[in-house]
Amino acid sequence: RQYNQSCLENFIWFEFCLNEIIYYYEEIILRGNNKNIMGNFESNFHDLEINLRECESGWYAAQCHGLLCARLSVIGASALNVCLEQIFEDVNNNTSCVKFCDVILQDIFKRTWIQLVERQSEFTLYLPDDQSGVNERANALAQWCDGFLHGIVTGKDPKKLKEFLGKEPSSIIIKDMLEITRASVDEKAEVEENEQAYIEIMEYIRVSAQLIYEELADFRGKYKKKLN
Repeated sequence: RQYNQSCLENFIWFEFCLNEIIYYYEEIILRGNNKNIMGNFESNFHDLEINLRECESGWYAAQCHGLLCARLSVIGASALNVCLEQIFEDVNNNTSCVKFCDVILQDIFKRTWIQLVERQSEFTLYLPDDQSGVNERANALAQWCDGFLHGIVTGKDPKKLKEFLGKEPSSIIIKDMLEITRASVDEKAEVEENEQAYIEIMEYIRVSAQLIYEELADFRGKYKKKLN
């Protein structure tokens, strides 16, 4: 039994490493075909949003990206399947809209993962573009934070993860994200004021997501060692 358990753990670790290598080299190929691929998402935000509603997923597009970023921070490249299972829980996976969402989310995941791994300054939050109203974008940002919080609080070693997240600056960022999920646009303020406030908050969240990814590097390392 001990031998079988050791073989299983080694296989899991091998699969984990293989997934990371595959994701990395897929991105090298993609980047060779499109130099701007890492700075932009090819998928249309509203197309994903519509299809998520059609397949009756309880998740929103921005919320999905927040979840993906958080799970990448906690467990790395093996997070994709965990996220997809959560997003499509209790959903009929054989419908065309689920398959559409699955393809788009895999693409978003790979692009996001390489941006975080390479510490790219153009790391982007998956949100409605600037042509959408500030109310819609602010709501999507709140949903992004909600998805991130869902993904960041669960892990293979919850006690140790809590220790990492309880330290500054991660603890402050998590509290701020929680506040953002409850926030709303000030209807009495000028459009320019709301626009500026949105830009500042979005940039704060964008940088904070990268920072938490870096802060959890040791946790991801210990998670890998446990699999080995």
